[in-house]
Amino acid sequence: MYAVIGAGMGGLASAIQLARSGREVTVFEATAQPGGLAGRVDLGGHAMDGGPYILLDRPGLEWSFEQLGETLADHIDLIPLDETWRVCWPNGQEVRVYRSLEQTAQELEYAYPGAAKRYIRYVEQMTKTYQRLAPFQRSRPPKPWQLLRPSRVAAVPFLLRPLGHHLAATGLAEKVQHALGIWTHIASQPLAKAPAPLAFVPAIVHSVGAFVARGGVHTIPEALHRIAEKAGVQFRFNTRVTRIDRSGDRVTHIVAGDEHIAVDGVVSNAPGIGTLTELVQPPDPALSRELKELPLQSPGVAVYMTGDAEPQVPFLRFMLRPDEPCRLFIRFDGVDETRPRQLRLLCPTDHTWAEAAGPEGQTQYLNTVINESWWRAGIDNVETLGTRIPVEWGRRHHLYRDSMNPVMTAKYMRRGRLPHSPSIATNLHLAGSATHPGQWVSFAAISGILAAAAITEDA
Repeated sequence: MYAVIGAGMGGLASAIQLARSGREVTVFEATAQPGGLAGRVDLGGHAMDGGPYILLDRPGLEWSFEQLGETLADHIDLIPLDETWRVCWPNGQEVRVYRSLEQTAQELEYAYPGAAKRYIRYVEQMTKTYQRLAPFQRSRPPKPWQLLRPSRVAAVPFLLRPLGHHLAATGLAEKVQHALGIWTHIASQPLAKAPAPLAFVPAIVHSVGAFVARGGVHTIPEALHRIAEKAGVQFRFNTRVTRIDRSGDRVTHIVAGDEHIAVDGVVSNAPGIGTLTELVQPPDPALSRELKELPLQSPGVAVYMTGDAEPQVPFLRFMLRPDEPCRLFIRFDGVDETRPRQLRLLCPTDHTWAEAAGPEGQTQYLNTVINESWWRAGIDNVETLGTRIPVEWGRRHHLYRDSMNPVMTAKYMRRGRLPHSPSIATNLHLAGSATHPGQWVSFAAISGILAAAAITEDA
């Protein structure tokens, strides 16, 4: 029997792939439902997304479903976004990014004369680079010689430089650069350290498009759960795995609840560092020391609300202030009528700060964010349904030190992050975003497929 620890996107994808290859698979999930950080939160009669809220890599998610023998459109209704995001500053300045390249360029030109040509040229360059490197986004980290093909070698310098370098090279105004790099801001990371592939986001938005899943992103892992059950995968919810026993270079058993269960192999969709340093017994001392030194990313603070929004309130509205973390306000019903009055407020936190501040300091910071006035423009009749601080994320999802992942810096991405097949045991594999840096939901699913492929190759 193969044990999959965690019913997040990566664990679900691995379980389906393994079951369809003829293996007996049981998924052990510590909570009552599938999805992990992408799962559903039920508050005040509303089914709300606990984590991700936008899909920026439809091709990657379509590829994942195809690998599982399914068609994405048969399970998920994706709604294209016209205005994808809006970035605001305290002085009233804004940058808006639309599906239309021409509309985005025109608005940039109006505010920053000369910006249209620079922006279009940047998007064209990033589109070409993305097309060269896209196959590697759906594979395990490439070997150096795989990048030496004439069609790909030109992309090597791109990968060696951080996002900030590529944005600065556009010659666009600093505020525009920060608006284009907003996805690293929401991860509480400076442009100068962020990985180069985040530069692809505008190119993808203006070609493939960005989407929301009708009903919420949580409908994606829920669909995978149904597919897994049909494939014969067994699920044990509310069952936490507390240990993976290792003998030499093989894992032999897991401890789940009060049971000691023999296994042929394990795919862990639990936090990667926690799996290798805490779950596996005995751990590898040298590997544990190395992993424990990695900087971690905090899940930040979140507020789940309902309220009445005026028509002009966009789906995503970011606020950037000097020397402060980015804020994000999400208004769902403007793009998805199945989520009436649903609102959400997010703010990243530095992991080191969050650990030092503890629950009391985290709660004080959350209240500071709630009491800010900027997000209330165009919003009335607000009711707070629930909140979450880093320590609560950690308890709910059994996160390693209340963190999401190792911080995805440019340097760490080039290293490859955590391998799908760690050296500690030949039949232990990792799935989840810690193993495959990228755009949220799709890359977590890809990671699960690659982990299952590693098992098949090793068999």
